[in-house]
Amino acid sequence: MSQTIVRVVGCGRQSVTRTEEDNSLSIGTQKRDLQYWADTPGQSRIIVGWALDTNTSGTTNPFQREKLGPWLTERMEEWDVLAFPRIDRISRKVRYFSELLDWVEDNNKHIVTVDGSLNTQAAGGSAVAKVLSVLAEEEHKKIRKNVIGGMRTLRELGRFTGGPQPFGYLSIDAGDEHRKLTPDHEYAEILRDIAKRVRNGESTYAIADHYNKSGVMVWSDYLRKLREKPVRDVRWKPATIARIIQNPVCVGFQTHNGEIWETEEGEPSVIADEPILKLGEWEATVKALAGRTREKKVRRRETACLLTGIAVCGHCGSRMVCHHVTKTLKSGNVKTYCDYECTSKNSATKCPSPARMQEAQLETYFEEFFMSALGSAQELVKMVDPGEDHSAELEQKRERLSRLESDYAEGEYDTEVKKASYWRTLENLTSKIAELEAKPIRPRSVTYQPTGRTWEDKWKAMGQTERRDFLAERSVTVLVWSKVVPGFKNGMLVHFGNMRELALAAGVEAAKEPHWEEIAVNVPPFWVDPNILEAEGFRDILLKDYGSLEIPQTLLELRENTKEALG
Repeated sequence: MSQTIVRVVGCGRQSVTRTEEDNSLSIGTQKRDLQYWADTPGQSRIIVGWALDTNTSGTTNPFQREKLGPWLTERMEEWDVLAFPRIDRISRKVRYFSELLDWVEDNNKHIVTVDGSLNTQAAGGSAVAKVLSVLAEEEHKKIRKNVIGGMRTLRELGRFTGGPQPFGYLSIDAGDEHRKLTPDHEYAEILRDIAKRVRNGESTYAIADHYNKSGVMVWSDYLRKLREKPVRDVRWKPATIARIIQNPVCVGFQTHNGEIWETEEGEPSVIADEPILKLGEWEATVKALAGRTREKKVRRRETACLLTGIAVCGHCGSRMVCHHVTKTLKSGNVKTYCDYECTSKNSATKCPSPARMQEAQLETYFEEFFMSALGSAQELVKMVDPGEDHSAELEQKRERLSRLESDYAEGEYDTEVKKASYWRTLENLTSKIAELEAKPIRPRSVTYQPTGRTWEDKWKAMGQTERRDFLAERSVTVLVWSKVVPGFKNGMLVHFGNMRELALAAGVEAAKEPHWEEIAVNVPPFWVDPNILEAEGFRDILLKDYGSLEIPQTLLELRENTKEALG
């Protein structure tokens, strides 16, 4: 009499990618064991499919596993038994394990482990399975606790805890069965070059472009090449340059959860045998990078027009550039047309009405507005004394002390060695906090030093490049629109950015007015002073004159950005 065929799904799970030599956990080993079990003579088992999940934690719900999940939903009619190598390959969470057991019982299915520890077809099999699942979860908790403790020990010892090798460093044997980082000669020089370029004022865009044109591999491709794997030809990106520089591993510091890890003595844990950058170099580089995050980029050619990088199309927000076009007229005369134009046509931005304005007209208006607002005022230089304040460092130490005490209360320091470590760290942190609390606090102060000349004098003494840099540093912006007021071809608005502070310090009374920082011509008046809309009877008149009472989004965003920048 023939036996009924038992349809089996071979199931496996691997937490992380393992090497082929790790036979106890490799997917290949699990699959081989499952196939051997299925082929046992006289059992009439046939494997109808595989559910081998890699890079999958034991705490993942089986119904949500990439390979196993579909067999429990749309393919549940295709099999009779789920076979696993052993019970911890099913789940390490009791509630998920119980949920799966209830599901197979309700759907007349079964679960088997090929090591013989579980078989729901046997009498009392489900009850035994639930007990075993509790043991599996406890084992997972123990493993996790040991891993966390081991990682903490490695950080304290200044050892590399694993993961991707950071830019410029290769992982090597530290001689104590652990790993440490050592500079890769070629990419250590590249890191030093990147840092130097940043300090010299080069943008991350320019640096990325330089390495792309030079044919230098990105770090990930270089590591793939060292492992004799095919490279992916990834391009350098500005964000990549920024991330490289901002990582404290540049000076060999260990990090944990985004913060520099400190040893029991309160000093940074160093995981590199030879840091690529010196601490002073790195801090100066990070400061240079951060200092340019809000800086406007202007063209450096002395022949560039005054408002290049300052003028913006009011309709779409795109930059305006100045074009000089020479044409020969029918009369034979040669004429040069000089206009600022919206650059949306050169990008993916769609502009409903690209702004265009004659160079002489726009620059003349701007200079008149600037001189009327500040020309006769005394030029002042802002002097900032940062003072002395250790609040940030003190708060960091207090937070670490709080975490330390919390870990101790939760039993993380459960051995004599760990307890000794706890008390040493507690003593060091307490001492450091007391030291910081005793240091004096001197508040930040700002003074304004007169130069003995007016802003008009300063303006006349500057060259074209100096003028553009002066305006960009103070976030001055010029918005230009086409045909926003009937009868006029162009309209413009000058936004003085952070100049109000200097104007007030110089005693400019008008700077106390609510809308002093904006001067406009040929634009609806409520764009500059929205309070006009509240005046009785004005809304209907303005709506009739201009067809809309909306304020352009570009202007609203400009005001909001200025507000955020000034705090």
